[in-house]
Amino acid sequence: MARSTVTVISSVFLVGLLLGPLISLIHFSGLSVSLNSSDIAAIKFTCVQAAYSATLSTLIAIPVAKALKRQKFFGKQFVVLILGAPFILPVIVAVLGLILVFGNNGVVNNILNLIGFAPVKIYGFWGVILAHIFFNLPLAIRILLQALNNVPGEHYRLISSLKLSFVQKFFALDWPVLKKVCPGIWAVIFAICLSSFSVALTLGGGPKATTVELAIYQSFFYDLDFSKAAQLALVQVFLVVSVVLCSQFINTPKTVLGLDIKIANYKPSFFEKIIDALVIIGILLFIFTPLIMILFYGFANIFSLPLSVFKAASLSIQIAILSSFMSVFFGLCLTTKMGEIFGSLGIAISPIVMGAGTFLMLKNFGNPYLLAVPVTVVVNALVSLPFVIRILKPSALEIRKEFDNLSHSIGLTGIYWVWWVYLRRLKRPIGFSLGVAAALSMGDLGVIVLFGSGEITTLPLKIYQLMGSYRVEEALASALLLSLLAFGSFAFFDKLGRTL
Repeated sequence: MARSTVTVISSVFLVGLLLGPLISLIHFSGLSVSLNSSDIAAIKFTCVQAAYSATLSTLIAIPVAKALKRQKFFGKQFVVLILGAPFILPVIVAVLGLILVFGNNGVVNNILNLIGFAPVKIYGFWGVILAHIFFNLPLAIRILLQALNNVPGEHYRLISSLKLSFVQKFFALDWPVLKKVCPGIWAVIFAICLSSFSVALTLGGGPKATTVELAIYQSFFYDLDFSKAAQLALVQVFLVVSVVLCSQFINTPKTVLGLDIKIANYKPSFFEKIIDALVIIGILLFIFTPLIMILFYGFANIFSLPLSVFKAASLSIQIAILSSFMSVFFGLCLTTKMGEIFGSLGIAISPIVMGAGTFLMLKNFGNPYLLAVPVTVVVNALVSLPFVIRILKPSALEIRKEFDNLSHSIGLTGIYWVWWVYLRRLKRPIGFSLGVAAALSMGDLGVIVLFGSGEITTLPLKIYQLMGSYRVEEALASALLLSLLAFGSFAFFDKLGRTL
């Protein structure tokens, strides 16, 4: 009873935090959405780039996941593990790394110039898509690899004994899995790309490469047209919610139970080995070359950064700590089926939309810029909450199933049960959740662009400002510092949960 009460109270409070900005947006929009040609163009660009990004990410992930499934090599588990690095990598850092590799004076264009080919353009439509592929491709690979790992081992033995061709193997073994899993992956990546802001802010812009969220920011920051910003924010909410709801009708793949026969007898052909090796090497180069470039160019100037950068880093650390603990607190209260549903609402409303609604709501009561830090903390906590709940929920349900009856039989209930049983056995998931939430908050460049000022600047915003003033060397060094802080905070909390 007490547990359900906590879930209900937390869910109501969470819905209030999300509905407040939405009600403010509806009020300022006047329940009417009047779109001009530039707004229509922004909506079209948002949907088209999301579709391209989702399609290419899903298609490229297929050969990579198949290669990782088929081949056995030293360090394979480590390769699969580090494919998750872009998930906690700050967006602004990845963008800087991609510019170093694919920019006008980047490595790729320098090579293309030497061999007489046209240069690659990093800014605009294809630049936004390239960045989205960089972030979402590892996610697609991990999901596909998990699905392929669920294929019973005897299927591989049967295919091997039939001496089928490469194409026949694909349609007999892989296609039944891919046609079930890929639509769901596509929908998830499409929804993520619809609400992408930082990538469009740094690599997009201009009449032909403006997303809806970037148009919201421009209406706020440059035009001071709050009504237009509210209308566009409602359009953004409608787009993302529609995709999220439609994705619920996509059939999820059912696990096929086999006889648990190992696939040791399945031997990839020489052609498959060559192709798989090239695919794995290519994806590792694509993902880690930008990071290596940031490390190479940023290390020389990291110790000579101005004091303002370290002040921004200090504020980012404070916000990350507060938002991560807030997110995990809510996550612990919402580790039920109903709680997960309410906690996942943060996916449907992007940080820039929540920030816009909160700004409009607070401007009637005073100067909203004075509340930049608490607003950023709350929004960052809500954004990371769906991931936190998914980390905590499986272990929490197992603890309740295993210890509820015993705890009640000895009278261990309430706050005593939470302290002596619940929290102590959730130490590792809590540490991991804190690390993920802190890393995501550390690299966020959403709400702070609306509320930030000369005195209140986080490290991602400072890097963006340095890029805008063409102080590239300081921006690269700051990007390296931000990467170290993001990965360091993740490693610290994860290690803390394992050692306590």
